[in-house]
Amino acid sequence: MSVGSFWWWLTTGSDRCYNYDMNTKTRRTPRKDCNYVIYEMTDEFGHNYIGLTRKSLPNANKTVLERWRKHKSRARNEDRAWPLYQYLKDRLDGAWSHRVITVIRGRAEAYDYERSLVKTLQPTLNDQYIG
Repeated sequence: MSVGSFWWWLTTGSDRCYNYDMNTKTRRTPRKDCNYVIYEMTDEFGHNYIGLTRKSLPNANKTVLERWRKHKSRARNEDRAWPLYQYLKDRLDGAWSHRVITVIRGRAEAYDYERSLVKTLQPTLNDQYIG
């Protein structure tokens, strides 16, 4: 089949390609099997933060560094009253180290594990799940 006849077949008749008309809305099922990275960030004074992010890059360390870059950007550009962002506003150039605690498959499982870690370890810059 030549390119011209393929295009004609694609755009005419009842045998249209399922993806030709991009105006149709297809509902996608939310993924529940993504990997999530739970990490800890610690500054030179011992203040720490435990966070969770979806693993979007092949390397978990790079995923954490990208998430941390976004935290710093939001602290600089948004007016949030969260302890982490208040602290970062004063110390954007501070020395921070990161540690990947674990990679967990499944959103609900990852959030449950992060919640239990925050309750147990009580990091100084987390305000959720404590109390």
